[in-house]
Formats: sequence, structure tokens, C-alpha cells
Amino acid sequence: MDGIPAGYEMPPYMQYQFTNRDSIGNISTASSSCSSSPGTPAPSGHRYPAPGKSKKRVEKDTEEYKERRQRNNIAVRKSRDKAKKRNMETQYKVLELSAENERLQKRVEHLSRELATLRSLLSASGHC
Repeated sequence: MDGIPAGYEMPPYMQYQFTNRDSIGNISTASSSCSSSPGTPAPSGHRYPAPGKSKKRVEKDTEEYKERRQRNNIAVRKSRDKAKKRNMETQYKVLELSAENERLQKRVEHLSRELATLRSLLSASGHC
């Protein structure tokens, strides 16, 4: 089933498309500017960038701003789709495991009854 629950369909909106300007060429410089490991607070105790290392401000009416917003919107949409898919897979797994648990409980009940029957037969025959 490839990890995707039956009946799950990809969202109907258009495929994600990227231009040449959307490449992730600056990923090493972006990640290397962070001195602490992920998940740990900055040494100064706050989450704001150090003085002189603030993000570049982009005016809202520029083409660069529009491109950044478009890329961010695509990234947010992909992230939300991924979370929805993960949620659906988890729900499917819960249903699968619940059904298996029920089946195993019925088997335990059946085997317990069988064991009780065999014990009563054995004790009735006097071999205990």
C-alpha cells in the first residue's frame, strides 16, 4: 500500500513549480550562521538574532518580496499537506492495529475456553 491510506488523494491544486531563482543555493550559509545546535536556545537566552545579523528587510511592493511570499506560500502548503498525510497515515494505522487487537483478543478468548475444556476433560479422566 506504499504507506498511503486507501482513498487518500493528493490535493487538486496545481503542482509545485519552481523557477531558477527558487534554488536552495544559500542553504549552507543560512545554516552555518546558527552557532547552537537545533532545538537548543541561543546562548544569550533569547531567540532574536544577534545585533548586526538581522534578516534583510524587503519592501512589500518589490518583485523580490512577491517571489519570497510565493515561495513561502508553496512551502507552507507543502508542509500542511505533509502533516495531513502523516495524520491520515496515523489514523489508518490506529484502525489497523485496533482491528488486529480485537482479532487477537478473540483468539485469546477462544484458546482460554479450549484450555478450560481440555483441563476439565483431563481431570474427568483422572490423570491429574
